[in-house]
Formats: sequence, C-alpha cells, structure tokens
Amino acid sequence: MSGRRRRARLGQHLLRDQRVLDRIVEAVPQDPAPILEVGAGDGILTTRLAELNRPLVSIEIDEAMAFRARRRLAMEGLDRNAVVIEHDVLDVDPREALSLVAAQSPYGLVGNLPYAITAPIFRKFLEEETERPAWMLAMIQHEVAQRVTARPGKLSLMGVSVQFYAEAELLFSVEREAFDPPPQVRSAVVMLRLRDRPAVEVPSVERFFEVVRGGFRSPRKQLHNALAQGVWLPPNGAHEWLEACDIDPSRRPGTLTLEEWARLAWWREEAMTSRSDSRQ
Repeated sequence: MSGRRRRARLGQHLLRDQRVLDRIVEAVPQDPAPILEVGAGDGILTTRLAELNRPLVSIEIDEAMAFRARRRLAMEGLDRNAVVIEHDVLDVDPREALSLVAAQSPYGLVGNLPYAITAPIFRKFLEEETERPAWMLAMIQHEVAQRVTARPGKLSLMGVSVQFYAEAELLFSVEREAFDPPPQVRSAVVMLRLRDRPAVEVPSVERFFEVVRGGFRSPRKQLHNALAQGVWLPPNGAHEWLEACDIDPSRRPGTLTLEEWARLAWWREEAMTSRSDSRQ
C-alpha cells in the first residue's frame, strides 16, 4: 500500500500549505502553557510548534509517521523539549503525557483532528475532570466547525455539547488543496476556550444532557413532539413542561439557548423529585 493510500485509510490528511501553518501557529495563545498536539503526521506542524520553545508532546498513532516526526525534530535541533509518542489519543492520560517533558496542567491542545473521531476527541478533553486543557485549537471538518460554533437558531446537539464546556470560535476556513492527500470536504480551524465551570447551572450534567439528547433526537420536529418522543412523556406532558418553562412548544430544538435547555432540565428534575416524594 502506498504512503498516500495508507494515510487516507487512517484518516490522515497532511497539511502542506505554509500560509495555513503560519495562521495556526499565530493563533496559539501567547501563554506559557505546554502543548499537546493531536496527530503529529510527519512533523511539519510539530516542528513549528516546537519553535515556540514550550514543552510539547505530540501524539501519533502511526508508527511510521511518528518516526518521521521524531527525525524531523532531531534534524531541526528541536527535540530537547519536544517528544513524539505512539499512542491512540483517545487512550492518552494528559498528566502522564505531559510528565514526559516535565510539564503539567494547565496545557493547550493543538491538532489536525481525524474527521472520524472529532466528536470522541472533543468529549474526552472537554469532559476530562482533572486534566482538561485550557484551550483547544483544532482543525476539523468545516461543516462540523459550523455546528460547533453555531448560535441559537442553528444549534445542534454537538453545538450545545461543546458550548456547555467552552467558548467556541471559528477562526478561518481551509481549502481541500492545502492537504496531501486532499480530503473530500473543506476544513476549518476553531478555537475552544474552556470555561472554569459549565456555561449554565444544571441539576447534573447527566440530567441536562438527557433532556438535550431527547430534544435533538428529532431536530426537525416542534419541541413538544421532539421531547414527547425523546424523553417518553405522557400525552400533553411536553406542552405542560414547555409552557411551565415559558418556552413556545412550537419552536424547534435548534432555536433554544443553553439557558433554556437548563431551565427544562431543572423543571424535569423538580417534577421527578416531587413525584418520587409523593409515592413515599
């Protein structure tokens, strides 16, 4: 199998456009935080990040690519404070990775994320309890970037899930021709600045997302229908719920703000608690 075909099979599209590389490096926050890079590839971006003179750990699942990235760092004399590890990013312990360069949290994350596992990577680092990054600078599919950074009116489950934990900004778009091999879709670079606490107060994260997932199970339906089916409510139960929260039952799930989703979660929690108490 050729190198290009192997990379495509692994979801690796290597960034080659120097202007895009420049813009990514320029977007790295000017703080002293060490950096975890997701996907070293053959080390082009890795060497640019190492030139920032900050502790750097680059994670690469492909053995051949990891070797090339290490060799590139060594040839540039940039391997004193930067290491490349062969690992699946979804299994990486940030604390252990940072210890390889004598660094610790807070850290930043930079990566050209494989499209197939963008959502799991976001979940892993956004929901990390003790070792979350301070910020994430990520190249992702353009359509996903739009969902992640959307405002009420065009929100999706992914948008709510990311914005619950972070402030999200789409920095710039990247054309297919910037990569080798070119992906089938455009890309975009987003900045996620993680919040000290979730964007809204909720009864629990689990309860909040039970409601959100229920609503977005049928995103094109009006809320009273979407929630009735997604959360399994009795007849007219969704109407009562929405009206109690001062939300028009005819609205679509994507129009709600995080505050409105939180309001629904709180009402449901209180209703469930009241029913439980009445049975005792």
